[in-house]
Amino acid sequence: MDVTSVDRAYVEIRQRIVDGQYPPGQPLSEVTLAQAHGMSRTPVREALAKLCHERYVERMPGRGFFVARVTVQAINETYEVRRLLEGWAAARAAEHATPEIIARLRALAARQDDAATAAEAGANNRRFHLAVAAAAGNQLAGDLIEQSLAQIDRFITLGAGFAPFKTGAAEAHSEIVAAIEARNPAEARARMERHLDRGLTLMRDSVVTGAFTNVNAN
Repeated sequence: MDVTSVDRAYVEIRQRIVDGQYPPGQPLSEVTLAQAHGMSRTPVREALAKLCHERYVERMPGRGFFVARVTVQAINETYEVRRLLEGWAAARAAEHATPEIIARLRALAARQDDAATAAEAGANNRRFHLAVAAAAGNQLAGDLIEQSLAQIDRFITLGAGFAPFKTGAAEAHSEIVAAIEARNPAEARARMERHLDRGLTLMRDSVVTGAFTNVNAN
């Protein structure tokens, strides 16, 4: 076994979970996954342990690994983490972003309305939020934000739909960039937090209207 095979197993299994190919509650057999991904069981086992730590996978004693269910608690906690980290990142970007970085953020914000498909809109949204995180200059925070964004992608794939999230996103992103450009950390944080609060509301509404399947209210 080498690090490359573990990394490949992790990336491939996580992507299939995010895409919904491995739906919530599905058993994840080491043998089956090893065959599906063309590798031995050892890197699969290591990948599952990491995915369990990141809450994509659940381990049930005596039963093995399963794809983590979507729960209201998981949605709330993901947005709480995003609010803390991305609010801080926006404030930090207002203090340190160079004119070149601000120009890139402005361009990414403008591209949100240009997307022709939900997938393209989601990719543009991800690029913007990761660019703000990068502007903060903290790699660990950026990695955690990226993990949180992947969870949001999973929630959307499993039923929330991207259309409601796209409405008003370009304007919200532009307001965040304006606060960063004005070198106003408090306003940048507030704009980001407001944007994420709206996302949480939309996600909760999706649960109430029954858009999700396999959602646990706990």
